[in-house]
Amino acid sequence: MATILLTGVTGAVGSSLAPLLKERGHKLICLIRGDDPVARLEKVLGRADDIVVFNGDVTLTNLGVCDSQRQSWKAKIDKVLHCASSIKFDEALAKEITCVNVCGTQNVLDFAREMEIPEVHHVSTAYVAGDAEAFSESDTDIGQKCRNVYERTKLQAEKLVKSWSYGKHSIYRLGIVVGDTVTGWTPSFNGFYVFASRYWQFKQAMACKRAGSEKYKANGIGFNPDGTLRLPIWGKFSPDSALNVIPIDWTARMLAELAEVPPDGRVFHVVHPDPPKVRWLNDVSLKHMGITDFRYGDSNGCDPKSLLGKFQRIFDRGTAPYIPYITHEAKFDVSNLIRVLGGNYAPPPCVDESLIAKWLDYAISVCFGRC
Repeated sequence: MATILLTGVTGAVGSSLAPLLKERGHKLICLIRGDDPVARLEKVLGRADDIVVFNGDVTLTNLGVCDSQRQSWKAKIDKVLHCASSIKFDEALAKEITCVNVCGTQNVLDFAREMEIPEVHHVSTAYVAGDAEAFSESDTDIGQKCRNVYERTKLQAEKLVKSWSYGKHSIYRLGIVVGDTVTGWTPSFNGFYVFASRYWQFKQAMACKRAGSEKYKANGIGFNPDGTLRLPIWGKFSPDSALNVIPIDWTARMLAELAEVPPDGRVFHVVHPDPPKVRWLNDVSLKHMGITDFRYGDSNGCDPKSLLGKFQRIFDRGTAPYIPYITHEAKFDVSNLIRVLGGNYAPPPCVDESLIAKWLDYAISVCFGRC
């Protein structure tokens, strides 16, 4: 079994992947920042006496790992599994995001060379495809336009990995990671959850304002006799585009399999081969949350001075960074993943109404991460 340096273990993917790697008998060394890295590790994994902790940060030279640990582990680590990244979209934070995603990846590559680690397994995103219509596992920069700083920096990071000359590498491009298939559990509520979170907040707010319901009724907002909420706001969801949501447990299982495949420079799309249409996904979410009268299209006809206009502005502000993902998605090739894993490949579950209900019920139970 291998000795693996894992970055990003306290994140959504890393925290789900680490237990699977341990189950397979691999020795884990986890890079964790902060004053008490062991406490942070135990918060996500429970007792972790058999895991070595490097107190450091991908944004630092030598990853911030102390000299004694570097000397003790030099030439004794088989591979790096680099999961750490910033998933923020805000251009105002471009410097910070670049520091983590681009400089951090370069630091990991430099550390691997210095520590004589022969393999780097890099976790990226399928959305480096940007505005491309189709994106294969052999594509990198085909002239696509990156739609935000996250996509741009992840593409830059991939180029760094591909140019690494010391050892061998593999790149794993993920879809939009969502909840567990059994419990719905997830530690983060980005992407798919952003829109559902806004609907839930509106419904909660309206439930507290029944006494003043007449002004809301005048704007078409209010509760129906069956308890569902009429919310006639607009969303720009494409009728044709898909949304590549992948359960976190399936994602971790595929990454655990890939981590055991000798790297040879290939890219793997860890995505759903048959993703749901984004408008259908929204319809099912609205139905499950008891919200009616949602409208598809542009909200330009909505009076900005009206109460409904206020609701629309709140919705638009909260979801604006994610509009590119509900209006266009590339078609992703998955041939490498299926061919290389062979019998160890398991297709992700069909995204049906019952699975969406699990994801939403869990999210609501923890107030979309706010509880």
